[in-house]
Amino acid sequence: MHNKFCTFFVVFLHSLVALALSNAFAADVRDIRVAQQEGVTRLVFELSAESEHRIFPLSNPERIVLDLSGVDLDASVVNGLSALTSDVLMRVRYAKRDTGVRFVLDLAQKAKAKSTVLAASGTYGPRILVELEYGARKPVTIVKSLASLSKEKRDIVIAIDPGHGGKDPGALGQYKVREKDIVLSIGKELAKRINETEGFKAVMTRSTDTYLQLRDRSRVAREANADLMISIHADAFTKSSARGASVWALSLSGKSSEMGRWLAQQENSADLVGGISLDDKDQLLAEVLLDMSMNSTIQMSLNVGESVLGEMRGVAVLHKDSVQQAGFVVLKSPDIPSILIETGFVSNKTEAKNLSSRAYRIKLADSISQGVIDYFTKNAPDGTLVAWNQSKQTDDIYTVSKGDTLSEIARRNRVSLDVLRQVNRLNNDVIWIGQKLAIPAG
Repeated sequence: MHNKFCTFFVVFLHSLVALALSNAFAADVRDIRVAQQEGVTRLVFELSAESEHRIFPLSNPERIVLDLSGVDLDASVVNGLSALTSDVLMRVRYAKRDTGVRFVLDLAQKAKAKSTVLAASGTYGPRILVELEYGARKPVTIVKSLASLSKEKRDIVIAIDPGHGGKDPGALGQYKVREKDIVLSIGKELAKRINETEGFKAVMTRSTDTYLQLRDRSRVAREANADLMISIHADAFTKSSARGASVWALSLSGKSSEMGRWLAQQENSADLVGGISLDDKDQLLAEVLLDMSMNSTIQMSLNVGESVLGEMRGVAVLHKDSVQQAGFVVLKSPDIPSILIETGFVSNKTEAKNLSSRAYRIKLADSISQGVIDYFTKNAPDGTLVAWNQSKQTDDIYTVSKGDTLSEIARRNRVSLDVLRQVNRLNNDVIWIGQKLAIPAG
């Protein structure tokens, strides 16, 4: 009897231990997002369940420590930590502890830190917002999320949107030309050229004669994590003398109305800034980030548009010599730079004839693709194959001196320590005087 009781007690004790261990980490850190604006960097730690936390600073070097109780880390979060940087944030480190996880935020300079608990809302779990306030710096907008960052050396994604389609033929012109047919043909040729370019990938909103709502076209681009959306159209006018191609970006008035629409819909503003704006206390932050995001998006759209217009000048007569701006719905993605290309007037006999020619459409697609590729080659997004190829060619070489440490070299050059190890194929932080280290550009 005594032995049976002992056996029962041991089994019972093991069950309690197992239960305690299973409850010890009741939550996961599902994602970490970073948003940067002038003088402040914000990190959002999204959890699967509520967790207690504490935050405190350390000096020499400057660090902020965030302890989360009863949590574990998703593998995707661990693998993507090196991507989280900003003007003041050099890297994010972590260590698993008996009570949960400790995050260490290595800083490039001293910063004041404060934290706020954000309740779960919609598809987002409970969140802890950490704000790092530091000296005023050059205005810049950086928004990063581990959940949305693609694998290292990803392709630059170009969403191509041939206008109209299906029941909507678009403009009807000379020689029975239909806009929907012309733009689909140009879109396919453009996609072919984008896909043939190393480091680029094309995604089409429609590749057949089908009809899509305007908002659905932007949704396709967003789901593909597109770096740029190109909407292709052909114009028509009451006077047959009207002619010329043009490139359009979103206007400031269009931006203002779209901001109101997004902020009025929680699911939209949540998608845009990573869920921060779902609480009343965070509405101001949502407005700030949305305004910055749209300003940045419009400026990039204008820059891409100028590059495309410059190439099209050698193929088509231009209706306007500069990128125009208007409130087209397909240009209103706050987080995706977008341009609309009017390829010509089908109401004009000469241009209708040109657009009916496959050879001309190919030349037009060539010029558009060249403008896009030229722009992104000069302004490659971080984490893309194009940017990686460029960094290989432009790495600086640093010679290790007496007193140097790998972490200090990384800090001085504003490079993640993990990236510095990876570029130099180091298994640890041991370096020696006279050693040559490649410092990644940027």
